[in-house]
Amino acid sequence: MRTFPTVSKRRKKAAIKRLVEVHPIINMDWGGSWRYRRCRTLEPGSRPSHVDELIWPKGVPAQLGRANPAGFQVLYLADRQDTALQEARVTDDLVVVAEFVIQQNHSVRVAPIGELSQVQRTGRGFLAGDTSATLSNMLNACNPDEARSLLITDAFLLECLIGHDDYEISSTVALCIFDKNPLVTTIAFPSRRQQGALNFAVRVESFWDDWALVAARHGRARHLAIGYFTLEGTSAVDAVTVGGRLHWRPGKDQTAVLMRPPYHPARGQP
Repeated sequence: MRTFPTVSKRRKKAAIKRLVEVHPIINMDWGGSWRYRRCRTLEPGSRPSHVDELIWPKGVPAQLGRANPAGFQVLYLADRQDTALQEARVTDDLVVVAEFVIQQNHSVRVAPIGELSQVQRTGRGFLAGDTSATLSNMLNACNPDEARSLLITDAFLLECLIGHDDYEISSTVALCIFDKNPLVTTIAFPSRRQQGALNFAVRVESFWDDWALVAARHGRARHLAIGYFTLEGTSAVDAVTVGGRLHWRPGKDQTAVLMRPPYHPARGQP
């Protein structure tokens, strides 16, 4: 690993692929009522009219991103609104912020990268929560060399994913994980731009199997300082038709209007 920064990109990708093949990738079922945010910056005077405009542009090939190679679509979600705005590099911009939930009685299979290192260093994982002790006990049950190997590999893959902005390398980590375990639909990783925050890369081809839209707001977002924002002059979606058309109404600046039930293409709303 010491020579990794100096070798060719081809060799870097090959090394990552081999590590993912032999490394046990921690993954877990993840559900609950938490809302996950997605932000898009908009041109002046524009506002989405269809649910597709909140998610991914239809018919447009996916561009290279941190957790996806070109042509491989993932939907990037953030743990909080401020994280989503920071990831979108908002300063003083017109935006739409959509909020998604995992459907009731559903779960997604998520692989949190760096989870072992986080548990070992802090006692609690990014997502493991009450199961952090299980991961810690697993590490303690290994002989010291095996435990160090697991921790170093886990930390190295995290560094390859978020420690730089070379998306050819970072996207290789994500793609290899998706290829290794087809049940994993989501990769979770710490935000590079917002300290202490989490991002989620969700495969789009199965997105609506487990997710639903619960809110969307349109307005002007302003960066105050150090990753904190205001969202002002907002309008909010209070319904989505069966065909996916958005119905907007005036909303409160700092409060989302939650749709009950959340929108899903299979049912829409009246």
